Amino acid sequence: MQTQQSVIRFVIFAVIVLAILLSLISVVLMVPGRYTDQLLQQIEDQTGVEVLPVAKEYSFITGKFLLTNPELRISPGITLKSESIGLNVAWTSLWKDKIELDQIDFKNPRIFLDLGLIGQKPPMPNLYQFLRESGRFVFEDGSMKVVNTEQASATEIVGIDFNRMELKTQQADQVAVEVFRDSGSRKWSLGGIVDLNELMMSGQLSIDELPLADAVNQGFIQCSECSLEGRLSTDLSVEWSIDQGWELTGTAKVLDGQFQDLNTDLDLKWKELFAEGFQFKNNEGFVDDLSFKEAGLTVNGNLLQQVAKSLDSSLPVAVKNIEFNGVIQSSERQDKALFSQSRVELELLGPGQFTYQLNGQWLERVAVFLEGGVDSNNTIASTLNISARDVDLSLLSASERSVAGYDLAGSRVNLNLASTAGGGSRGKLIFSKLEAKPIKPELDIKHVKALMTNIQSIMAMDVFVRGGQSPLAATKMAIQSTWKRVLDQPLQYLSQQAGITPALSNNLHMPAGRAYLTDNDKAQLKGWSRVLTQRPDINISVQAVASKEKDWPILSRSELEADLIELYSAINRSKPGEVKEIPADIRGQLIEQMYLRAHNRKIPEVGDVSQGTRVKEAEQWLLKNWPANQEKMNKLAVDRLNAVNEYIVSEGTGKKRIISLPPSTVENAKSAVEIQLLY
Repeated sequence: MQTQQSVIRFVIFAVIVLAILLSLISVVLMVPGRYTDQLLQQIEDQTGVEVLPVAKEYSFITGKFLLTNPELRISPGITLKSESIGLNVAWTSLWKDKIELDQIDFKNPRIFLDLGLIGQKPPMPNLYQFLRESGRFVFEDGSMKVVNTEQASATEIVGIDFNRMELKTQQADQVAVEVFRDSGSRKWSLGGIVDLNELMMSGQLSIDELPLADAVNQGFIQCSECSLEGRLSTDLSVEWSIDQGWELTGTAKVLDGQFQDLNTDLDLKWKELFAEGFQFKNNEGFVDDLSFKEAGLTVNGNLLQQVAKSLDSSLPVAVKNIEFNGVIQSSERQDKALFSQSRVELELLGPGQFTYQLNGQWLERVAVFLEGGVDSNNTIASTLNISARDVDLSLLSASERSVAGYDLAGSRVNLNLASTAGGGSRGKLIFSKLEAKPIKPELDIKHVKALMTNIQSIMAMDVFVRGGQSPLAATKMAIQSTWKRVLDQPLQYLSQQAGITPALSNNLHMPAGRAYLTDNDKAQLKGWSRVLTQRPDINISVQAVASKEKDWPILSRSELEADLIELYSAINRSKPGEVKEIPADIRGQLIEQMYLRAHNRKIPEVGDVSQGTRVKEAEQWLLKNWPANQEKMNKLAVDRLNAVNEYIVSEGTGKKRIISLPPSTVENAKSAVEIQLLY
């Protein structure tokens, strides 16, 4: 028992003595001197890393070799500064040719990389060997800055702060890199493999949350003429090489973001933004598809022109396709959104060129569809297709809805426009309801309604929008010019609408002295009947006449022939009904006698005038001056009126649509029947 206690006392004593000796040695080595200098020199020789003069200390108890505020020149273009560096150096290896370094810990490291110098000169040969053999490097709460002194400005390419960075040797020539940060609004991680032979890296960058401004500051997004805000999250594959630089590809999401174009004052906000097919290469960003959810776009002028300008000059990255879901607002109209519940698709074709489609609610109430293309360099090449249904013009401002001195509030329209090959757009504006309150009327709106409203109670007109012209302004101009043209040339307008060729005329030219409809007259009456069918608010008036100038000479011939037969039958002592034909010579003599009776003289025999010529002149005079038979003239006018009315009715026109004016006899008339529009 006593012997056992003696052994225990001896062991304890030996441990205490050894601890005191080690402590004394540690105290010696922790004080700058030739031992720590020798150890540091040996580490430099072994690692190939130059360590500038620093405070250093070593403890035999912990095996920790501590460097305070060191600066390490690892290789050309790579420098590291740190608050402290702790190296685990086994004291058993101090007297060996090669020191065993188990783990290296860096506290608050600051890493500087110069891409302009990396690779220009090879590092110390033993650096790579050291990296291959060392197990692990840990960097705590550090920062890294990457510059390129080959560039004139030597601007910072990348600058990041991290909570932890760890390097692990995986294979002989490969080092695994893991970097992460979790601090407030910045949560991200980077992992990858560095090939020491090829000086290249392949890995993955995962960002859970990062202010979008950080990506702008790092140069991954160019925004010199814009302002960007939001919270970025993304998963990107990372490739880097000394020759090609950085290449990032993948998808990204930005929450609660805002983009402001400082040139055009265009303002875009969104709840969610998805970027598909993101690529960053050669210091330029590109995205296949951008999709904005729950977004709001505010413009202060022409929507397409302002969007075109922003797309051409201020986008932070090059984009192929853009999808927008949300509200489009004009700063000039605060009461209602231009387009709500809208879905917009853009395809960018080149500088200043894009196609678009828009579905949405115009002024929060009207479903519209727009599509087309914009070419800022060639307005003729720009296109615009519009489809808007059941638009209440009350939604427009008073100045926008006023036409020809009338306020069209309460009117409802449909608008359809399609692009034309020569530039601009053509289409139809259809009034399903026309309300016109007079302000300072410039025309008779009742006549316009009657002339233009068809059997479906709609009014249609053509609209043309020139390239770059506002569709609203073009539509307003089309309404006014169409109304004026319809009132100035109603028959031409109605003929065009009914497809009548030649155009309608107010006059029917029946054969003189007859109530007979020619083919021309029938074609005209068919046209009038078609117009009355298409325009329920229009009636017509019909007035027939018999003209003494044109019709009576024809009617008087029958009177003359009756008298000639009566004279001839008296000479032959026969009944008039028995006379079939009067011989020509006798007929001529009878005409001369009748002329002499009227003039009480003979036809003058002048020169070589033959009897036949004299008889002809006498007959023409008799026909022209024969006392008019008013009854026959009235009957001719009545027959003409009836012929017109009956034909129009036979074509399907109701009798109530035809207003017959009293037939009459006139001295002279341009036509046998006159037809006028009644509103």
